[in-house]
Amino acid sequence: RTGECHVMAYPLPTDIKSMKNNPELVVAEQPGLNTAYWAFNVKKSPFDKTQVRQAMNYAVNRQAIMNVIYKGTGQIASSVIPPGIWSWEGFDNDYEYNPERARKLLEDAGISNGLKVDIWAMPVQRPYNPNARKMAQLIQQDLKKVGIESDIVTYEWGTYLKKSREGQHQSILLGWTGDNGDPDNFFTPLLSCASAKTGNNRSMWCNRKFDELISLARIEQDQSKRTKLYRLAETIFKQDAPWLTIAHSVRYQPYRRDVLGLKIDPFGGIYFSGVSLK
Repeated sequence: RTGECHVMAYPLPTDIKSMKNNPELVVAEQPGLNTAYWAFNVKKSPFDKTQVRQAMNYAVNRQAIMNVIYKGTGQIASSVIPPGIWSWEGFDNDYEYNPERARKLLEDAGISNGLKVDIWAMPVQRPYNPNARKMAQLIQQDLKKVGIESDIVTYEWGTYLKKSREGQHQSILLGWTGDNGDPDNFFTPLLSCASAKTGNNRSMWCNRKFDELISLARIEQDQSKRTKLYRLAETIFKQDAPWLTIAHSVRYQPYRRDVLGLKIDPFGGIYFSGVSLK
């Protein structure tokens, strides 16, 4: 606004409207190739139980998260991959907000009132999550409604990533921005058995049938066959529920009108090749 800088990377959703109304600024936008998620460490109790992970999916009001955190700058994620990826197909039977069903699943898993879990929240803004701390607070409120207490944990960004790669978390808010537009760029780095070993798979989840399907899809040349394989794989993912898929955000890039030739990049970077000032 004051001209101290020419380009902004990740604006807050609350600032978008005023930026669009400012005649000195341009706000470029397009759907981002990203996914925000809440991952459950399946190596740690109580998230080693599928019913508990499913209960978490039913317990969280994602529409409230969209209203409070994203303010119209994204959509609820029913899939690991965003709609901009060619094999995307939303799940009509995705987990809806249903606290009663969450409570029943917790009872079936032998979980009684008094359980406490940790929710790790990022200390930084990211394209897929503009306010992880606030998001964690909303989740915390929802969990309390189904009888679960929770503590919100955060660290400096580098420490946060390191400790979570080591599997020190119980559950964690994180996300991913794709860098090539292929579905494998989400499935393999985030959910494969190999990535569980390296720690990039923050759920530490390894399902051999899922792994086999995404491995077959990676070498399949027919795009329609690949799409079917990913669909089968994601059905397993939804049933096993190592994550709650939260949101796909719109990518915004505000800049001053005297910047010429700047193109918005769907993969989250900002590139100045060919850019000049009026």
